[in-house]
Amino acid sequence: MNKVFLFDLDGVLIDDESIWEAKKQALYARLFGQDVHERLGPTLGINMDGIYEKAVAAGSDIDKSLFMDEFYKLAGDIYSTAPIPDGVDELVEVLLELNYRIGIVSASPLSWITTVTKRLAFEDSIELIISLHERSDLRHKPDPDGYLEAIETLGGKPQSTIVLEDSNSGIKSAKASGAYAIGLRQNLLEGYIQEGADDYAGTMMDVIDLVKNKSILA
Repeated sequence: MNKVFLFDLDGVLIDDESIWEAKKQALYARLFGQDVHERLGPTLGINMDGIYEKAVAAGSDIDKSLFMDEFYKLAGDIYSTAPIPDGVDELVEVLLELNYRIGIVSASPLSWITTVTKRLAFEDSIELIISLHERSDLRHKPDPDGYLEAIETLGGKPQSTIVLEDSNSGIKSAKASGAYAIGLRQNLLEGYIQEGADDYAGTMMDVIDLVKNKSILA
């Protein structure tokens, strides 16, 4: 049975949530109008389809293709320039020393994910990328489909898998898969409260400590 470590992308492998949030709020106000924007509520951890559905439920009548186009325009610059979090290289070094197989499960389009992975020193160590945006056969987070497929593909079991997430939707997805879920707080938006994880980590270095201490997974 292989040991598996799965990363979320946004807010985990790239410190982009605060950048996205500022740009998204401006986009929502411009596209949907102020009334819908105010009714929309938080969208951290929600994929583009989910955000659009929330906007429609809040009263928006904007065309979905226009909404998607605007998101893609923002994404190119964000994924090319947003910071890679401190400590992630060190974390992966430890994971490889402990013989973990490494994958990514994200709601983002594959092109956005690979824009980030090309910037990572450990790109060649990433064995699997699942873009839920590209996979209509898999339910999005908070459902566990993406994580379950990743665990199976990498030859692991939920009890031998660690998932690193930032949003509550992602944490729920990881927990529903049966994996050990760590909530990473290093790149969180101010005021965002995580819940439901097995453990929480303020930094990547804290994640390293948690990984080393989990002898049941070693």
